[in-house]
Amino acid sequence: MFNAVLYKPGAIDAHVSFQRPCAEPDNSSGIEQCMLFSIGPHVDGKVGRAHGGFNSLILDQLTGSAAFFAVPDSPPPATATLTVDYKAPISTPCVILARAWVIEVSGRKIWVRGVIEDGEGKVMASGKALFIAGRPGAL
Repeated sequence: MFNAVLYKPGAIDAHVSFQRPCAEPDNSSGIEQCMLFSIGPHVDGKVGRAHGGFNSLILDQLTGSAAFFAVPDSPPPATATLTVDYKAPISTPCVILARAWVIEVSGRKIWVRGVIEDGEGKVMASGKALFIAGRPGAL
């Protein structure tokens, strides 16, 4: 859904994904997943502002990627909870950086934090998610 719906001119105009060392104090793996986006007005709720649901979608997608890499030998994890704190509106068009890192793994449970930052590093939204890894051998 992420790729099919949002990768259109005026929505997500471009993006790049990468991993890098993470300096967040609650990081359990030393690595964070990152996505750099160029977004346009077709993600707006109110004119000139990205819809809050778009922010949640970005955080869910990226925290899910971090959870996936935390349990590489398991089926893909599923979102159990995602709590989003909206800090400031994201003005469009713009470039944003989304980052996510694993804070704890316990059995099949994976807790992940994520943030969306503007071009100056200001946190626009933050979230905490719990993912449940698939059972080995399950589809």
